[in-house]
Amino acid sequence: MTTYKGRLPSPPNEYDRRWASQLINQIESNISNLNLSASSSVYTMTNVTTDRTLDANSTTTAELADVLGTLITDLKERGIVS
Repeated sequence: MTTYKGRLPSPPNEYDRRWASQLINQIESNISNLNLSASSSVYTMTNVTTDRTLDANSTTTAELADVLGTLITDLKERGIVS
């Protein structure tokens, strides 16, 4: 069975426990690599007021910054960005 970095292994014609294990390992590796690349830079948030409501027809720069800051803070809390 040929594997390529980042690619999932091709399924066999019949169930094979080794293939299932290799599939899980590759998926976990891919997720880990995605998390590493997504969180390589640290974002520092200051003066952010939690705001999860954005009126696209009538907003201010400050409100937009608060919504973005809230989004980044939420992503940091979930470990998606650092």
